[in-house]
Amino acid sequence: MNSITFTDETGTETEYEIIETTTLGGNTYILVADDEDNAQILKEVFSEEDEETASYTGELTDSEYSAVAGVFGELLGDQDISLE
Repeated sequence: MNSITFTDETGTETEYEIIETTTLGGNTYILVADDEDNAQILKEVFSEEDEETASYTGELTDSEYSAVAGVFGELLGDQDISLE
């Protein structure tokens, strides 16, 4: 599987395994897991100043989260994934 490294505001890097990717409503979402198998859904966003470099946020509305989690649930079938 592919992995991605995120750097937070303090400069701390954390590597995540990319489990699945999907596009819904014109937005791209990734399902990632850390080395302790904690999974989370992240939304790809671009700033107006830099439309080529993506950043990712875990801030989703309740309805957005439910819809995306449902898509990932269908894509993963019977895999045992627990979202934070």
